[in-house]
Amino acid sequence: MELKFVFGKYANTSSSTSPSSSDEFKTPPTSAGDVTQCGQLIGVSPHDDDNTNTTGGVVRRMRWWCLAGWIFCALPLALALRDIEPPPPTPVTRTTPTEGWLTVRLNQFDASNTETFQMRYLYNPEFAETSDIVIFVGGEWAISPGWVTAGLAHELAQRVRGGLFYTEHRYYGQTRPTNDTSASELRYLNVDQALGDLAQFIQYVKSDSFEGGRFRTGSVALVGCSYAGSMATWMRLAYPHLITVALSDSGPLHAQEDFPEYLEVITEALRVQGSEACVSTIETAMRDIATLLNSTAGVERVSSLFKTCAPLQPSSPLDVATFHWFGITETFASLVQYAKPGDIATACGSLTNQSLSSSPVERLAAWITSRPSTQPCIESRYSMQVTAHSNTSYDSPQATMRLWTYQTCVEYGWYQTTSSARQPFLSAVPLGYFHQMCTDFFPDVFDVALLKSGVSRTNKLFAGLTHLPDHVISVSGGHDPWSPMAPNTTHATHLAPVYVVPGVSHCRAIRLDSNWIVELY
Repeated sequence: MELKFVFGKYANTSSSTSPSSSDEFKTPPTSAGDVTQCGQLIGVSPHDDDNTNTTGGVVRRMRWWCLAGWIFCALPLALALRDIEPPPPTPVTRTTPTEGWLTVRLNQFDASNTETFQMRYLYNPEFAETSDIVIFVGGEWAISPGWVTAGLAHELAQRVRGGLFYTEHRYYGQTRPTNDTSASELRYLNVDQALGDLAQFIQYVKSDSFEGGRFRTGSVALVGCSYAGSMATWMRLAYPHLITVALSDSGPLHAQEDFPEYLEVITEALRVQGSEACVSTIETAMRDIATLLNSTAGVERVSSLFKTCAPLQPSSPLDVATFHWFGITETFASLVQYAKPGDIATACGSLTNQSLSSSPVERLAAWITSRPSTQPCIESRYSMQVTAHSNTSYDSPQATMRLWTYQTCVEYGWYQTTSSARQPFLSAVPLGYFHQMCTDFFPDVFDVALLKSGVSRTNKLFAGLTHLPDHVISVSGGHDPWSPMAPNTTHATHLAPVYVVPGVSHCRAIRLDSNWIVELY
């Protein structure tokens, strides 16, 4: 059965028993009758839930499932992710969330290890009239109050009158299990342990130790974006007895060492939202750069045009790859992954505007050097990148990037290479560049065999794209560069729907913004 949701309405587009317009849910399902009707539409009946012994309990669970779907489909969507934490929407409440700390186990899977650390979380009780819980899952960033004062999780908590929480991932932000981020201290940085922390947190909130047990009997909904969206899905897979429903926005589920599809999607977005001339201009400029790097005068010109922090060293393949990765492909990645409507068209207008310059290289350089990520200069020296990312202090400027790079080196891969011919960046950033980066950032830990084993283990443990757990709603943007690693409609089931929104990018569903309205089919 295929459903079409438009702002809280449904229409069965494939069944002869399509409901009439008078049957549309214009408000969230609240009564048992409404929930039963919603359950029939998505193929759920009171007998589908083997873990619930009473019809009333099943109706309650079905209400959560339908309501989560209604909220996703009924609300306007907007872009919502930057380099670290998704930028919070404008607060819609004056309630100040409280900060809390929970003592959690350092090793969630070794009963003999009694070491602990303090996990940070935020709590907004403004809607907490029931025993239900909504958790906005933190990813590879420091948490801040914005996501418990507005956004999709806040809206869901308001609808179910539940408590709203925001959890911080181990090792990120102020949740620091170790003294530093040296390679030996990162052995407990993996998604298994992070999911275990989340499970321990849920058990704590539902215990008598938290506000006298007010949430003891409640259902639990998770909302997550990007990697945190992956975590939301995997929590429902690993801890189904703790999680009632989850929504994953742009969450990649398939680990893959070489990820050339990322730049392929970027290219398609540039072509569709910009123009074919935009893609051709980039490719011509890249070929001209390669030619210029063959002469001393050409190297000086490229270094000057692109404002590198030091003259380029074309004799060093690692420096050349660093220039292209940090200077060029990552700049386009930032544009497309975080694009608001009109951003890509504007960029392509600059790249193809010959009145600015007749030289594709000069137009590319002018656009690249105007972007915030390339200020004040492009650091093309690989050795400087290694030094910056080898700082093991939690307070170093590159601490978050070091931690996330570690996770990619041992669990996911996801290296956005130029190994595909279906992109305009030639072969500037090969897979070996990322192997070398992992080796130099974590010299006492990493080798390629560990990466391959880690990728295989992740897919074996969490099933990649071969199985979606029930009661998870997945959302993906058609121009999200991460979408090839995320579920699409071919992976959906009647208990695990997937929505792909054409033409939009990363993490749109978690942020409420009336400026951008999307119909979902």
